[in-house]
Amino acid sequence: MRRHPPSLVLIWLDALPGDLLREMYWRGELPNLAEYFEDGVFIEHAISCLPTVSESNEGGIATGLFAGETNMLGERYFSRRRATMMHYKYNARPDDDFGGRLRARSIDAVVGDAVGMGRLLREGFTTIVDLVASHYERSGSLRIVERRLETASRVARSRKPRLLFFTVSADYIAHVSGSRGAELRAFLREFDKCFPMLAEALREAYGEEGYAVFVFSDHGVSDVSRHLNLPSLLEGYGFRPLDTGLISEQECDVAALSNGRRSGLVYVAHPSEGWRKRPSYKLLRNYPLRGSALDLPGLLAREEGVDLVLLRRGKSVVIVSRDGEAVIEHDSSSGKYRYRVLKGDDPLAYGAEGVWMSEEEWLRASYRTEHPDLIVQAYNLFKSPNCGDLVLTAAEGWDFWEEWDVPYPRLRASHGGFSRAEMDSFVLGRGPCLREGVVPVARLLDLYATIVTYYRAGHLAYDSHAVERLVTPEPS
Repeated sequence: MRRHPPSLVLIWLDALPGDLLREMYWRGELPNLAEYFEDGVFIEHAISCLPTVSESNEGGIATGLFAGETNMLGERYFSRRRATMMHYKYNARPDDDFGGRLRARSIDAVVGDAVGMGRLLREGFTTIVDLVASHYERSGSLRIVERRLETASRVARSRKPRLLFFTVSADYIAHVSGSRGAELRAFLREFDKCFPMLAEALREAYGEEGYAVFVFSDHGVSDVSRHLNLPSLLEGYGFRPLDTGLISEQECDVAALSNGRRSGLVYVAHPSEGWRKRPSYKLLRNYPLRGSALDLPGLLAREEGVDLVLLRRGKSVVIVSRDGEAVIEHDSSSGKYRYRVLKGDDPLAYGAEGVWMSEEEWLRASYRTEHPDLIVQAYNLFKSPNCGDLVLTAAEGWDFWEEWDVPYPRLRASHGGFSRAEMDSFVLGRGPCLREGVVPVARLLDLYATIVTYYRAGHLAYDSHAVERLVTPEPS
């Protein structure tokens, strides 16, 4: 490795669908990006962390760990201790859930001298808040692209940080235009048009071989036209649901919170112990409510707007769909996972039933399916104390949007779910000692392994899920 590691620039295109980028890139519609990364690397299928929200994917890139291990499942979760919804915009902070142990191994700590713009984590680096860019983001203006790249160019020239990590958000645009909308295409063309401005600033700041650039999206979106209100649904079952429009301690026996609008976390009070104790698998399959015994996972899985319901069963995770059930098991001695159908049809249609496979083998076997990498990631999701008792993902064309939540003029796409449209992202990279050409598949969090390897701390990736795939040895 070089005597002095290169400075790093991470450009996070929030909510930009991977299939749209691949289409426009290979069709020659992004000529500046194609020319710049011609001698770089293109990870065509970079599988996002689930749930497909910014919180889980920033945590993954920062640490090489899944959302269940970084404790960042989305901007909303339910605190059983407080009987209150926690929200990162109002009464909670991602940094508090992230914790000091993780911060010490994060890319910000490893690289040092880091500057961030638009990130959710705020500690361990210098944060720049651009109010103009925030206004453009909230209004869906394409002017956010030029503004962000102009600001990043100024920061590179004046500060020369070793790590510059910033977002250019297409989130609002994606929600209102849909996954293939003209506005999203215009966003990508604008980014391509403005990118040479940043590239020139980076050359001036760091020299031709003094930096590496990575462009990626944290997740895609899935088109929606129908909405399932989970609190109203659970009220119809006979529960007293949490009022998700009110942040306060409440008398309730169930809380249902969506993040990205296509994943749902459902928290259920123990029938006799209340919020002091989580209900067991057996209780969730036979929950006493108003004189009846409800199979909650089975009941929810039969709803038209629900694709899958996940829940923990001892040291395994069960997946319930309308037509079948399966279980994910993990062997801690070998690190391998097994997926078995318990009854009915295979909920994931994987066709790999009963086979023990490593994390890498499951990634390669599943990345072209409708639910990429779900075996490994779903198992690890339930490690988070913030996770619900049940985890739901919406059916195709549906989300869990509540009418009061963000008054878009129209809502054509959402994210948070476990579908390929949401999980199949990309990475473009160029820099010293990076391999050239196409890498067919990786996990998005593998960027962590590349970054810590650059900074001679590759050992930190050994106890993560990140795999180093990009750095090549320098000639001796």
